[in-house]
Amino acid sequence: MRIAYFSPLPPKKTGIATYSHHLSRALAEQCDLDFFDVGAVDVPVPGTPIHDYAERPELLLELDRYDAILYHLGNNPHFHLDIYRALLFRPGVVVLHDAILYFLIAGLERGGMLREFLYNYGVDRIAEFFRIEQESPCGDVLRYGEPGRYPFVKRVLERAIGIVVHSETTAALVRSAGYLGAVEVIPHLVYPSMSTVLEPAAVRAIRAELGIRDGEVLLGCFGFIGPPKRLPVLFETLAAMAGRLDYKLLIVGEGDDIAPLVARYGLGDRVISEGFVDDERFQRLLKATDILVNLRYPSMGEASGPLSQAMAGGIPAIVSDHAWFAELPGDTVRKVGLGPSESADLARALLDLGHNADRRAAVAAAARAYTQRHCVPAVVARRYLDFIRGIIDAGASVSELDDRSALNGANREGLGSFADKDEKDWLRAYYDQRVRAAIGA
Repeated sequence: MRIAYFSPLPPKKTGIATYSHHLSRALAEQCDLDFFDVGAVDVPVPGTPIHDYAERPELLLELDRYDAILYHLGNNPHFHLDIYRALLFRPGVVVLHDAILYFLIAGLERGGMLREFLYNYGVDRIAEFFRIEQESPCGDVLRYGEPGRYPFVKRVLERAIGIVVHSETTAALVRSAGYLGAVEVIPHLVYPSMSTVLEPAAVRAIRAELGIRDGEVLLGCFGFIGPPKRLPVLFETLAAMAGRLDYKLLIVGEGDDIAPLVARYGLGDRVISEGFVDDERFQRLLKATDILVNLRYPSMGEASGPLSQAMAGGIPAIVSDHAWFAELPGDTVRKVGLGPSESADLARALLDLGHNADRRAAVAAAARAYTQRHCVPAVVARRYLDFIRGIIDAGASVSELDDRSALNGANREGLGSFADKDEKDWLRAYYDQRVRAAIGA
């Protein structure tokens, strides 16, 4: 089987790039891959073709020679708008890393977002679009506080011949949005290097570098820093716990500025901020952590890469009892409820695990066993290929589904002046026109 693989790839600063690096290496042992990435730098599988389809959109004409097309879609416009545009041009199997794509569409700027709003929700609701602008801080729709109200998935559901998700929660959201095609729930991937355990001397060296004293509990918060991570709740809880737990909090990732929060809660001597780090250092820091704190609300339908890696590495975690996190077996994580008791529940979890090494070890062992059964690359890759083959065997081919494709003769005849251009120029003009008509980009 030959697959056209659309995804951001390392060194792009997104967890989906890291995910694709490891998934594609496992897939390449069982099928042939060609990579498609805008601004491509490196390829995960040596010797495998990699194509920059923004520089050469005519490459999309060649997609018919693949058995399947796999599109990885996330909610970050910097890394996924070009993939979204390619999906509009040519349907395929979609890996929906986020069931709510509000921020992806918000990245189209005002005109593009408005067109998408009208397509998804109709002209009768246009007043809501202006309310989004009014309710966004400084009018910045990328900072809107209730993205879950507007998933913006209609076009994706129309163009997907099959959808892969990482949780039953997301699968239910996709089906409730009206999708009638095949949906497969495949657990989030854990990386081979994460399953290895650092030697105690290496752990001590990392902790010494961070300034962690003997007896201090190192809490960790890893990944993109944004409102769903609930850092205000975590900081408020830690401030209220003063004197009850000897800890340091390590924050790894980029996004919102945490300095105002640190100052507000007087935690300057307790918080260590590393910013964005490469994958190797990310894993070393994570493995030196005693407890991962991975709160998440509202969920965009996503699974958490850092949490999956922590579970594989035997790091106990505290999570929100919500969406994908709620689906995890109860012995593999410590769950914290949402609502008025969230801070109190979080404090109890932190104190319980923070003061009890045996309880931390029990949670860690259960988490590690779970990931070894369900989440290692070879197992996940086989699930992907079985799903894709099932779609192909069922006859849901790209050419049969896409009667609006650029390769469809009737469509070509309807393009008027485009039909007289040679193939490459025609595709450039057609691709440009189709995208602009669809999303105003």
